[in-house]
Amino acid sequence: MTEQEVQFGTNGQLYGTLSYPRTSPIALPAILIIAGSGPLDRDGNGKKKGQTLHLYNQLADFFTEHGFVSFRYDKRGTGKSAGHFLETGYWDLVEDAKAALTSLKKQACVDPSKVFILGHSEGCMIAPELAKTDEVAGLLLVAGAAQTLAEAQEFQRSQITQSLEKTKGVKGKLVRLLNIKGKVNKQGQKFDQKMRASNKDVIRYQGIRINAKWFKEHYEHDLYSSLAEVQCPILAVTGSKDVQATPDNVFQVKNYVKAEVEPHIITGMNHMLRDQPEDATIMQIKKVYKNIGEKPLSSSFLDVLQNWLNRHV
Repeated sequence: MTEQEVQFGTNGQLYGTLSYPRTSPIALPAILIIAGSGPLDRDGNGKKKGQTLHLYNQLADFFTEHGFVSFRYDKRGTGKSAGHFLETGYWDLVEDAKAALTSLKKQACVDPSKVFILGHSEGCMIAPELAKTDEVAGLLLVAGAAQTLAEAQEFQRSQITQSLEKTKGVKGKLVRLLNIKGKVNKQGQKFDQKMRASNKDVIRYQGIRINAKWFKEHYEHDLYSSLAEVQCPILAVTGSKDVQATPDNVFQVKNYVKAEVEPHIITGMNHMLRDQPEDATIMQIKKVYKNIGEKPLSSSFLDVLQNWLNRHV
């Protein structure tokens, strides 16, 4: 495998890694990897403790081993890319993803007629915007298909309240006595209202700086109208133990698009695309994700990717 750093964007302010088989004499099919939410770099890692996930570099290795070129990049304000992460909105991310796609298609090792886009988590909300206006061979929507940010938040909040309701003993009695479930729901609604009403890129909420522009643009974006304009084949995959995106939504994608859709739920896989033997609630994921970057990606998930790509190249 050969890896090459690529500088791109309107002012050359973004950086990514192009990975490709070292010995190929011909232009190859390629995959653009669009990251999930949060200040993640091109490898899917953050700066804080517990954010070493090694998601996208492992995917790149897998694709290269199977004869594909891949391109992954640092989001604004992460890794080597310029900008400020908290000031970056949804449409800024779309603009950067389009620039990455344009750059990828121009690479000498890439067949521009065989470029796929893999979106992970939030990347599933960005990828359809590219497919609407750019010719792509297919979309791979992973751990977030057919779900808006607001719907994902509602799913996560419902799991939090369900987990609290099941609390036993004295702690459980206090949870019910203090109506913690009602307070969680009320705080969630208050947060959403604050983000929707904001006219600033960044605001403080309960003392914490929040990327309000990003939330507001997500809330206002009609994901399903964008999906309706997608013409290329779609692979929609999630894991049965994903507690951050609704697993069953992969089967809803076909309701919004006219294109071919192949949905899969990988038994035992979590949001970080790893096999998870234990059951865990959303309130326990910090423990589950500890050192997860040292684990390989789910082999069942990778098999699904390989089989689908082989049929569509």
